[in-house]
Amino acid sequence: MALSWKLFLFLSVMGCLSVRTKSIPGQQTSYAAILRIKSGSSSSSLFNSKNRPRYSSSSLESHGHYPQSWRERAKHYSSPTNLYHYSEAFRQDDESVDYGPVFMQEPENVVFPMDSGEKKVALNCEARGSPTPSYRWLRNGTEIDLESDYRYSLIDGNLIISSPNENKDSGQYQCLAANSYGSILSRESTLQFAYLGNFSGRIRSAVSVREGQGVVLMCSPPHHSPEVIYSWVFNEFPSFVAEDSRRFISQETGNLYIAKAQALDVGSYICLVKNLLTNTRVMSPPTPLTLRNDGVMGEYEPKIEVHFPYTFTAAKGTTVKMECFALGKALSTRQ
Repeated sequence: MALSWKLFLFLSVMGCLSVRTKSIPGQQTSYAAILRIKSGSSSSSLFNSKNRPRYSSSSLESHGHYPQSWRERAKHYSSPTNLYHYSEAFRQDDESVDYGPVFMQEPENVVFPMDSGEKKVALNCEARGSPTPSYRWLRNGTEIDLESDYRYSLIDGNLIISSPNENKDSGQYQCLAANSYGSILSRESTLQFAYLGNFSGRIRSAVSVREGQGVVLMCSPPHHSPEVIYSWVFNEFPSFVAEDSRRFISQETGNLYIAKAQALDVGSYICLVKNLLTNTRVMSPPTPLTLRNDGVMGEYEPKIEVHFPYTFTAAKGTTVKMECFALGKALSTRQ
């Protein structure tokens, strides 16, 4: 009797699973089932063949047990791809996972105009990590002691320098971010100060040459940073000296070279220096150029006054200009 009851129970469960499989075509059969037994019901009454109604697959649909919308939801939730995506999204957004610092922003090169109204300069640095990273800064490879100089302050990862000073603060800076899982060092950034001084007010002596003789007019620029551009004013502003095969302005020294002087060169020359970063310019006192009356310069071999540098460093892909200029009455071809 006990054996027949167990056999009947097994066949009943399998019959329900068979009905589910037929009612959802194309879906893999699931053999996991949850059986809920109502409290107060005996096993005999629950599994009594006389009391249990029997449904075919068509009658189940007519009673509303497996509507079409349920089948569609079953297809969606049985997709392993959706579950994979959900787990991946959870893993990416899980902020409870600890990891070492990663830079979100590294410091950039900064040029600080000394004549500006700003009294502070900022070097920016931001890193992400868990735990939250701490920051330190290095100048020219040496760690900055933020406690020893009141001019330095740290806001988040940004280094703020109050009342910046060229002698104390110019150089190469790096940001170091660290937590218990590691540390990272940023690329180097340069803090440079831009300024342009004034020429001395001292009167310049006249330069006197024979006609046909080469001559160099010295600019002697004031202190400046960074690089500047040079031009020369002839007699009065804005009449500028035009460069040609006979006249050359060095952008290294600012000097004006005239290969052979002519009568039309006689006049007053002013060196003009311009700083593009600060958009300021200054002009030198005038230098008079005169011709001597004791004869005309004879023929003589060229004399190179502007030489190539011994070494020249340039980044790949950039334009390089190397200066060379010679004085002499018999003009030679420059190559």
